[in-house]
Amino acid sequence: MELFKRVITTVLAALVLTSCSSMNSAITIGDKEFSTSDIQKPVDEVLRDRKKVDTSQMQLAEADELLRNQAQFYIVGILLDRIAADKKLSVTNADIAARRTEILSQVGGEAELPKALVGASLAQSNLDAYLKVLIISERLDAYFINSGTPQAQAPELVAKAVTDIANKLGVEVNPKYGKWNPTNTSIEASDATDGAVTQLP
Repeated sequence: MELFKRVITTVLAALVLTSCSSMNSAITIGDKEFSTSDIQKPVDEVLRDRKKVDTSQMQLAEADELLRNQAQFYIVGILLDRIAADKKLSVTNADIAARRTEILSQVGGEAELPKALVGASLAQSNLDAYLKVLIISERLDAYFINSGTPQAQAPELVAKAVTDIANKLGVEVNPKYGKWNPTNTSIEASDATDGAVTQLP
């Protein structure tokens, strides 16, 4: 009986630890994991920055959508990083700095950047990561075009490459952020009723 109690205690402790770990996990891509606080920090930053600019003419993501978009952003960044590494496409700090200069020119300078980022629901701390995603996407387009793919079809191959690497690595999403759809490589809003409520025909 004493042995039984010790085994049960050990199992219960393991279950509690596993449960806490999984509740704190937001998304996992292969061996890369982001916690709920990783997702929440840039969201809090976006919400703070919104208070500093006029948002009356903006259509902004709110609440669950904002969290879902942030989680999606991290997933896409990891997947594109892996594809770039596989295809030996590098993005340097100089590349990112140059693209940042272009963006500043487009939005009207440094003073206008915060407003532009708020409009895009993008945290300032994630700007460089966003620019890297943008550059990798463009270079993948060029990679496929240079390999003989018609320009109009290049985006389809980029999308397929993202889907393939996602399926290879495996993506797990905490239900708090939505449901992972491996077909279109995106997080979709969860059905709060879990299918119990359906629309009338």
